[in-house]
Amino acid sequence: MKTTILLIILAVFGLKVSAQTPLTEAVDFTAKDVHGNTHHLFQILDEGNQYVLIDFFSVTCGSCQVLAPKMDSVYRYFGENNLDLFVLAIDQTFNNAAVLEFEEEYGTHYPAISGIDGGGGQIFENYQIPYYPSLVLIAPNHEIVEQAIPIPTSAQQLINLMESYGMQGVGIQEEKALLKFNLSPNPVCSFLNIKTPDNKPSSEIVVYSITGEKILSESVSSKNQSSFTLNVEELRQGMYLVSVIYKSGERFSSTFVKN
Repeated sequence: MKTTILLIILAVFGLKVSAQTPLTEAVDFTAKDVHGNTHHLFQILDEGNQYVLIDFFSVTCGSCQVLAPKMDSVYRYFGENNLDLFVLAIDQTFNNAAVLEFEEEYGTHYPAISGIDGGGGQIFENYQIPYYPSLVLIAPNHEIVEQAIPIPTSAQQLINLMESYGMQGVGIQEEKALLKFNLSPNPVCSFLNIKTPDNKPSSEIVVYSITGEKILSESVSSKNQSSFTLNVEELRQGMYLVSVIYKSGERFSSTFVKN
């Protein structure tokens, strides 16, 4: 009897327990995220040749709230859905407004599909997800290669898992056309120079630790400024991620190493 009660408690609160889909092959879906962008799963897998990491969640789930910033760090590290990995969140029971509030409160930028307005509830049902949060990884060949990723204690754990499948982050591939800005020197000791396109005014520059913690943030006051210098002398040695947010709303990221 005690064992049964414990299992129920764990299922309800999702305390570092992974919820497993019984499926081994992906079920296709087409759905709009809370910003009106349409996502077709098989198109991402087939045409983009990307892995898809789905976070089945709920806006009121405490474990989901803790997980969200870690997922955002993974999203940024792997090129914001432009490289090997496509990160997607699917809510079960709430509408677009509630999911938008979740995004704002927990600082997420990867696409999220609401349960009511976006059809996330039906996707939950199709994948037979018993509770949340549940992390599922789908390979480009449609195989569900991770049916229940253990809830990570850090973003680095998820990054390591993704890299074990051969995925590469922006710091490895160094795709200049994707990054939309240049960093120098890299590695850096004291001052990091950032050069953005002259025709793309920026609004903010943010530096994160590899675990997703915001370290530095600078607003861009000059409309035409395209060169910036950040003092990173006080940062500890290691890898960091810098994001440039343009006034158009676009956001691009790259990694740098502090010596």
